[in-house]
This record gives sequence, C-alpha cells and structure tokens, in this order.
Amino acid sequence: MTGNNVRTSCRPLFPRLGIMTLSSQYIFSLMRFFSRNLQLYTFNFTIQGYSARYRIQLHKASTALTLYQKGPYYESVRFYNKLPYNIPELILQNKGFLTNLKKYLLEKAYYSVEEYVNDLSDR
Repeated sequence: MTGNNVRTSCRPLFPRLGIMTLSSQYIFSLMRFFSRNLQLYTFNFTIQGYSARYRIQLHKASTALTLYQKGPYYESVRFYNKLPYNIPELILQNKGFLTNLKKYLLEKAYYSVEEYVNDLSDR
C-alpha cells in the first residue's frame, strides 16, 4: 500500500496516512465522552478558588473500587490531566478541543495507553 519494506516500522506511517492507532482512538473516544459531558466533571479551579498551576486540570475523586477506576469517567480524568497544557485550555474556550487533540494523537501515534501516560515530552 505504501511501498515500504515488510520489516519497516509502522509508527511513522500512521501520521502520514492519517490513521490513529488503537490506543489513540481509545484516548480520543474518552475525550469525546468528556467533552460531551462536561457537567459531570469538576475542575481544580472550582475547588481551590484561586488561580493555581494546575487550575485547568480535573479533580480526581478518590476511590478504592477498581470497577469505578476502570470506567470511562475516571479514565477520562486521568487522560485529560496528562494532555499537553495547550490542549486543555481549548475546552475552556470552546475552541477546537477535539480537532487539536486528534492532530496531537495522530502526530504521536501511541502504541499503548501506558506510553501515553508516561510520555513527558510535551508537559
């Protein structure tokens, strides 16, 4: 399809072809759930009452239930808080949050969710 060797890594091909990896699709679908259900979430600035460094991050409710921690609400909070600083700002301004997120995920082509969570290059 692309004329590359069979042994060539697919990672650079994903952004070039405009295809998101499975992990990126999962993250994107959780962020779409988040953006459609903003009323369910609490931002840190509403709890703290002052402008802090992490004011646009979401407040993570403490829980011990694994079933709750693996659900879409808790996971979307975890992934949102790991986004580069410029993307969460867009959700507060109602400007192209999902569009910019998709560009970011296409560019990075994460092979696993752990790779996304542990990526510190943009934060």
